[in-house]
Amino acid sequence: MFKTTLFSILFVFSLQSQASTVFTNLEFNADKKPAKASKISYQIKGTLDTFKNHLIVLSQFRASKELILIDSVRTNSKGEFTLKGNYPTNFIAYVQYTQNIAIPLIIENGCDIKVTINPNTNGLNYELGGTKVHKSQNMYDFIKSVTRLSSELGALEQQIANEADAKKMQMYQFMFASKQQELRMSMDTMLLYESPLESYFVLFNFTSEYEIPVVKSIMQRLEANEKASPYYADLKTIYDNNKLLAEGEVAPDIVLNQPNGKVLKLSDLKGKVVLIDFWASWCGPCRAEFPNVKRVYSKYKDQGFEIFGVSLDKDSAAWVNSINALGLNWRHVSDLKYWSSAPAKLYKVTGIPFTVLLDKEGRIIAKNLRGEELERKLEELFP
Repeated sequence: MFKTTLFSILFVFSLQSQASTVFTNLEFNADKKPAKASKISYQIKGTLDTFKNHLIVLSQFRASKELILIDSVRTNSKGEFTLKGNYPTNFIAYVQYTQNIAIPLIIENGCDIKVTINPNTNGLNYELGGTKVHKSQNMYDFIKSVTRLSSELGALEQQIANEADAKKMQMYQFMFASKQQELRMSMDTMLLYESPLESYFVLFNFTSEYEIPVVKSIMQRLEANEKASPYYADLKTIYDNNKLLAEGEVAPDIVLNQPNGKVLKLSDLKGKVVLIDFWASWCGPCRAEFPNVKRVYSKYKDQGFEIFGVSLDKDSAAWVNSINALGLNWRHVSDLKYWSSAPAKLYKVTGIPFTVLLDKEGRIIAKNLRGEELERKLEELFP
């Protein structure tokens, strides 16, 4: 779920490619400012050390579209600048001074934020002050924490890979797991317990997939005071498109032919714990995972565990031959439509192997569990 490559050790905030376009288009027209209806007022005073007559761009971040230009100014002879004005709603701002580096801020009505930027050749550091700045500071502290933890995890991963001594390797593995847990707790705090705009920023900049309970939590926090916000609309679109696949929901039924030509429904397996396993004969990672899948199937099949394999093959012979050659002795179905497979589209599968674990009532317990994670979850279900 977590993106680990967004930030450098010096806390660079890398923008999407469209941000470069916004900045470049203004390079020779720093006075271009789109008109906006006014509801909130804001002021951002900044200092960009040693940069005089330098372009500063203020944009709104939206996950669903390109950055939205709000304002632009140039620094004075001391590197100072002021961005002030009005906007329809509270928003997540990017204060940008190069094509690919910006400072993220939460802009609220009446805020007066002071930004001191200390750029260098490797990245960006900045200090915040003023009024109504605590949410922006919280985001920056989070970025620094994530940067530190990502660096430490990367170093530990290298030590584990290169360590020959079993005891030292075990120590590094324990440290790695501890750092992962720290990162997970930090992520959960920002996603579930901070203000909705902070959570929105983290969701769309630090996660690679959108967990529906998290999306719902942020929506509910916006609903109280900011239901008219465009951020609420972004989240609602994702929620409406994915709520059928949320944990706790009954999994959509799949009705397809088996290798013998007989129809099998996913709902026919109600009463068993079921692992829906999307795979294909041509998928190398799927083949690498099968020894783990076979092991847990052998261990739990007599206790009420079943696997419902959904193949993305397009050649019937390749599909059936792989089942037999690899000894995949569980239930299999396919419409032989490759990535156009109806169940793959229904379950929003973008890569394989992909799994969905269901309880005995057919409700979704978890998605994309593999290896040890799958085994631990089955141990919980079959104590």
